[in-house]
Amino acid sequence: MNKVKILTFFFRHTHNGFIKRRCIKKICQLDGGEAYSKTARILFKEAYGIHIGYGTYGGIWTNGSLRYRDFTIGNYCSIAQNIYIYTDNHPLDNFSTHPFLYCKSHGAKEEINYSHPLTIGNDVWIGQSVIILPSCHKIGNGAVIGAGSIVTKDIEPYTINVGNPAKAIRKRFSDEIIKKLEESQWWNMDLEELQKHVRTLQAIVE
Repeated sequence: MNKVKILTFFFRHTHNGFIKRRCIKKICQLDGGEAYSKTARILFKEAYGIHIGYGTYGGIWTNGSLRYRDFTIGNYCSIAQNIYIYTDNHPLDNFSTHPFLYCKSHGAKEEINYSHPLTIGNDVWIGQSVIILPSCHKIGNGAVIGAGSIVTKDIEPYTINVGNPAKAIRKRFSDEIIKKLEESQWWNMDLEELQKHVRTLQAIVE
């Protein structure tokens, strides 16, 4: 049995978060790196309900996001450290916001889910210490979110967003170029194929 299979076994049979993170880190080292490891992506989906796209790397593998489920992040994304993604929320229309009204572990008779799934597109760059709140449901392809920003609403494709709350300060490209990039769907290529088309794709933005 090879090392990846052994680490996969330990990952699936431990409830210790620290050991799981160590297993994932080692699996990535042995299985093509965190940007391209197929095994790590399968395990994340199984354990956390988090889909991490091909080519995506960075803090998404190790930070507070592990505590939250039901979000998808696309291909070729760059994620800094200390990112917090909140998909669960407290309801505001009950007499109390406390989870004793909707969470069995806090004494509720019935479990009520107030989670809001999040979809992060392809080629998204998220800077250091960004917080994404449950009111954000979608971040578009090619978007950039500056370090320390707090995201309270959906982010449009190919916009640069900064601040608290995060606001779009400009688009990365003209509408015509954005349309061509979206139509190219380049993020669906694997690394080997993508490297053959780099000059053609770069010509779109030049």
